[in-house]
Amino acid sequence: MKHIPDDILNKLKAVMRRIEVAAAFDGIGNEDFNTATSVTKLAAISGMSERSLRDYFKLYTHHSLVRYTSARRAEYAARIFRLFPGISASEVARTVGFICPNGIYRLMRSNGIDRIASLHDDIPVRTDILPYRKEGLTDCVMFYRQEETIYKVCSEKKFEEENWDAIEKYVESKFPDAKLKGYVGFAIDRYIVNDPESGLFISGILYQGIPVIKLNIDMTGDIGWRTIHERTYAIFKYQGSYDNLDSFYREVYSSIQQIKDLKIDISIPIMEKYLNSPTDTPEEELITEIWVPIMD
Repeated sequence: MKHIPDDILNKLKAVMRRIEVAAAFDGIGNEDFNTATSVTKLAAISGMSERSLRDYFKLYTHHSLVRYTSARRAEYAARIFRLFPGISASEVARTVGFICPNGIYRLMRSNGIDRIASLHDDIPVRTDILPYRKEGLTDCVMFYRQEETIYKVCSEKKFEEENWDAIEKYVESKFPDAKLKGYVGFAIDRYIVNDPESGLFISGILYQGIPVIKLNIDMTGDIGWRTIHERTYAIFKYQGSYDNLDSFYREVYSSIQQIKDLKIDISIPIMEKYLNSPTDTPEEELITEIWVPIMD
């Protein structure tokens, strides 16, 4: 494989972060997904020519930039279809930035999904409702690293050091007065390639007390940031091994379906908040909160 200079590698990582964020939040700022991830825009923020960006991106990811961008968008759509079986294709289409519902069918077919129904998870029917609380999260900044990974390594000490510890050290060096509000994570499974054991994991730390004006809008390198705006969450508490989190999620969705005053906001990713660490806590004592964004 041809060597990729470190400065180019940092720029490619920033481009990949931008694509993931645009897919998760249907764009960035006032730009819709297509505009925020156009080759012209990505080349401009990376400081590379369009040709150089295309060539290095394919060398690094083994995919064309357009193909990679389409796949990331499809995976966020697939995540919604999988977790929310009752949602309509039209609503998912709007969430990922299509005006016409037919766009979602074309997107999924081009990424190997002919039947959207094949993505749906079976959600168990609960006779009871899991306990939960509502909590408002005020405006904050999330610094994060994203990494293609096998999920079983996420509980290893090395993973924690390379992700959350690295983020914390970075923020302490740049913004010593920032207030740490919590360690969080987002898992984006590679549903469309049928690989449930691996995917993209976003390791994040929430901070307050950092004026956004002091942040570099398009950071390069391993660590990125985005604002998390004030909103309300329904919070479900889970204790035990991360291996059983997927099953707990299904119980959460089953409970929400029975709670009339809770409507999930599917345009915002569900967030895991970690109250302790597997590096110094027995797995049966691990506590994870599932933060589900809800409509006010």
